Amino acid sequence: MKQKKWISFFCALACIGGMIHPVYAQDYSDEDAWIEQCSKPQTTQEGVNACQGFQDYQQERYDQLQKDVEQYSKDIESLESDTEKMEALAKTQKDLQKQLESQIQEKQTMIDSIEKEIKSLDEKIQKKQKEIDTWDKQIKTRMKNEQASTGTNMLIDLIMGAQDLNDMLRRITGIERITEDDQDQINQLNRLKEELNLQKSEQVRLEEETKSKKNQLEEQKSQAKELEDSYNQLVEQYKKQMADLEAAKRAAFNDIESIRSNMISVSYSGTLPNVSGFTAPISGGRISAHTWAYPGGGLHLGMDYAVPIGTPVLAPASGVILYADNPAPSNGGYLGNWSGYPYGGGNTIEMVCRVNGTTYAVSFAHLSREGFAVSAGQSVAQGQTIALTGNSGNSSGPHCHIEVYNLGNMSLEEAVSRFSGSADFAWGTGWNSTATACENGYGTPCRERPERFFTN
Repeated sequence: MKQKKWISFFCALACIGGMIHPVYAQDYSDEDAWIEQCSKPQTTQEGVNACQGFQDYQQERYDQLQKDVEQYSKDIESLESDTEKMEALAKTQKDLQKQLESQIQEKQTMIDSIEKEIKSLDEKIQKKQKEIDTWDKQIKTRMKNEQASTGTNMLIDLIMGAQDLNDMLRRITGIERITEDDQDQINQLNRLKEELNLQKSEQVRLEEETKSKKNQLEEQKSQAKELEDSYNQLVEQYKKQMADLEAAKRAAFNDIESIRSNMISVSYSGTLPNVSGFTAPISGGRISAHTWAYPGGGLHLGMDYAVPIGTPVLAPASGVILYADNPAPSNGGYLGNWSGYPYGGGNTIEMVCRVNGTTYAVSFAHLSREGFAVSAGQSVAQGQTIALTGNSGNSSGPHCHIEVYNLGNMSLEEAVSRFSGSADFAWGTGWNSTATACENGYGTPCRERPERFFTN
């Protein structure tokens, strides 16, 4: 039977970027399915060839990622203070990190599956070898016995000793049947031997594949660590200039109508209950950046809770939601991602509350899209879950950024009117200076340190 060949070849006409890209006879886009298929021993040569093509496809992806990582490292080395280049490199790093993590997981899955299959295959090979040896011995013994008992003269005597023509034909037919039966058993034995040889070659292929994948796995784990370290250095450098970037972008915003549907209505009427003391909006985690400055330098106007994505965010006091919108992916944050409002906030909430007779505004940024539990104009109770933490917008990792504004004795009506008219999350305190901090004696509205009120 003719076997259909699965081939992998290069297309000389694919000249994108001056490179020749391989074109495969198979569609390997469903990688999970091919990983599952090729982690098992193949039973046909077609399957072997198809899996070889998939291995070439994986190697091409691996090689391309190595080139991209090398180029990223060169770009990092040449980086100075160009914020646009920083943002571009940060996005590149996240993309590379995602590809690395995907390939690492892919290889680990394949290694685990292959090692299991190799063990099973070894048992099958031993069993098939035993079966072949038994068959081989039986056929050789029987044919030797037949040859001894039905030699040439005996066959002639057997045929010539027939009583009549019908008896002669019957005897000849019997001899042919013996020969056909022998041939059939020999053919079956040869098929078993072919299957055994394929299984043995598959065992070698799978063992070599495992060894190759393990070597690549260790290399990529090391690369992932190096990428993470370089990204952290990039973050520290970027944060030193981020306040100026945020101030410029947020000060330039003047299209209130584009976010009107996510703001409280100026006609809102309600009450603002007074509570005795704030409660922590987030349980657990750690403060990764305090108010006024990042650990490595650079202005920071709020407090960052470093917590896993999906951690509940609770209302620190009873109050009213002034703004709530979740346009950004929960884990889509990277440096230079200016999605959300205020620019770069990703998924954000601003609320107003009264604590110990003072009116405060509290804002939350970089939240998850999922689990967004409030909308503008909604009243919330202290301790109520309003959202989940995320990594959205201009964010270097999972965390929740919190800012607190002291509005003095401002009434709810005045706060609603002022916010709905300006959409100013900062309440006139600006985005690039600590001069408007309450602790500096600046009159209300002024910026407070969230650390004054929130503890884990």
